[in-house]
Amino acid sequence: MYPPNMLPSRRSTHYPWFAVATAFTFVQADRGPYFQSSRFEHGDLGQWPTESYRSTGLMGPMLNYVEFNPQCKDGQYTLIAPRGMAVPHSGPMIIDQDGHLVWTKHYGQTYNVNVYSYKGHDYLTFWVGNDGIVGHGDGTYYMLDSAYEEAYTVRGANGLPADLHEFHITGDETALFTVYDVVPADLRSAGGPEKGWIWDGTFQEVDIETGQLLFQWRASEHFNFTDSYRGREGNGDAEDRPWDFFHINSVDKDAKGNFLVSSRYMSCLTYIDGRTGDIIWRLGGKHNDFQDLSAGAATNFTWQHHARFRDNGTAITLFDNASRGEGAPRLTSRGLYLDIDTQQMTAKVRHEYWNPHPISSESQGSVQLLDSGNVLLGYGSNAAWTEYSIAGAVLCHVHFGPESAFGAANILSYRVFKHAWTGRPRTNPDLALYRYEAAVSWNGATEVATWVLQGSDTQLDLDDDDDDDSTTFLTAVPKSGFETIIPIPAQTTQRSLRVRGLNATGQILGATVWLHWDPASEEVLLGPGDRDSDSDDATSSAAVRAFMFFAAVVFFAVVLAMCAWSVRRRFAARAADREPGFHKVDDFAGAEHEHDLSDGEFGDVELSLLGAGRVLSHSHSASGRELFDDDDE
Repeated sequence: MYPPNMLPSRRSTHYPWFAVATAFTFVQADRGPYFQSSRFEHGDLGQWPTESYRSTGLMGPMLNYVEFNPQCKDGQYTLIAPRGMAVPHSGPMIIDQDGHLVWTKHYGQTYNVNVYSYKGHDYLTFWVGNDGIVGHGDGTYYMLDSAYEEAYTVRGANGLPADLHEFHITGDETALFTVYDVVPADLRSAGGPEKGWIWDGTFQEVDIETGQLLFQWRASEHFNFTDSYRGREGNGDAEDRPWDFFHINSVDKDAKGNFLVSSRYMSCLTYIDGRTGDIIWRLGGKHNDFQDLSAGAATNFTWQHHARFRDNGTAITLFDNASRGEGAPRLTSRGLYLDIDTQQMTAKVRHEYWNPHPISSESQGSVQLLDSGNVLLGYGSNAAWTEYSIAGAVLCHVHFGPESAFGAANILSYRVFKHAWTGRPRTNPDLALYRYEAAVSWNGATEVATWVLQGSDTQLDLDDDDDDDSTTFLTAVPKSGFETIIPIPAQTTQRSLRVRGLNATGQILGATVWLHWDPASEEVLLGPGDRDSDSDDATSSAAVRAFMFFAAVVFFAVVLAMCAWSVRRRFAARAADREPGFHKVDDFAGAEHEHDLSDGEFGDVELSLLGAGRVLSHSHSASGRELFDDDDE
């Protein structure tokens, strides 16, 4: 791609001089996914198995492939938003086809990560906000561009709260989303008071650029309270205890300008006139308008989620939860692909998607038709997704939390999607140096194919980008996983090192800062890379990272002392076999390797020995925040 010592130059803007040296680092880095791991499924690796990295403080998800087929490797990215009692820092996540982290950011409670095209550009979309409003939410919809910068934010029109259940960009390039607001209602028909209160099932359509309200619809104006399968259950008699009689959880818009609404508590899909708001027909529920040509299998869905029109409005996909938890049958969930004939008013099952590892999702879930022709199911309240052939054969079944804790709200993702995505962050890659190894990562960058290690005989500023005679090509390695380990050649004499990222054609995409390298040092040297290259607070970012590292040492000093004897007895033999420095771990090899696990596990604290230095790894535990009641989402 280029001759040594003749690398092209890329001038960057000023980056403040700062680097962090510390005597320990994380060791469980880029192990990659497990394959049919019983330890994973039993919870031996934690309620949210994660891996940490040497060059950055981010944590990535660790997956277990219960079933795997190469047909799932289509070059696209899986989108999840882990949250729950075992997830200390919630936020959107992008995972590559090999099960490695690509990008994440700690936004807070996040739902419905997706990719939409808007005005010719792809945007990463998701909801963030307060999700503890009795199964509803009040927040903001974000649209991030390819640099992960917030291009648009959308809120509810007319002061109404933007709910977590739906954000969908229509073919008209407008935004559809759900709203839950408390309104008074006469509940005598449902055995309640005349002056009662409800959570109304509402949706809005707005202009993304201006926020202008284009259309609004309320369930209370079109549905009878007696149509609900969920009774009042003690709610509805006071404004602070409204009754959620409808529970809207998805909205779609067809080419005719009409809407498809999913009501969880009425177990039906409703087709709504886009001008008047009147009901045109209902599929499922107490007032089903369709003849079921599949002996009931096309209309007997219950507590469903994520209904979407397909095939120019002649078909519908949805996730049939078939379960609500306490007080309702706990049946196996499925994906449905239905043919709908609105002339003859018939419905029939085209395909059903059943998992041979039965999962009953009491809430949440999604169905997506992939570009490859496969079908992806996300299981919502269970930390899993499955990719099927169009006919229903399981290709890949993946867990991002142990099966032993399914349904416990330890880790869940509202929906799971898979899309093509190109990420071009305006940040520097992250770099860590220790002895004769360099660890490099770049949060969100999808086009890096090769990492190039350079050296210089002169003491360079961190942001110096000159390629003069003092800059030397040292080695190049292919990008591997989220973080790549680059062996520093033993004959290296240069004391200033940096790494450049190149794409598949050899174009330079970005570079780390220069770091002063001392191969004899016991310290790990970290370079700031998680800020924009023209940011004025990069120094602050690195300082915070350093503070967090050293605070962790102080916090765990007592734990280390208590566990030291156990660690020495259990792992002395293993430590003796290790060489100083970072240890590259295997990529996905189709089998579980016990030796790749952390060496010791004491509750939420993992300990290991690394050469002559002491290494600390911390698996975060839940803060124990209260989630929703039994019907969240």
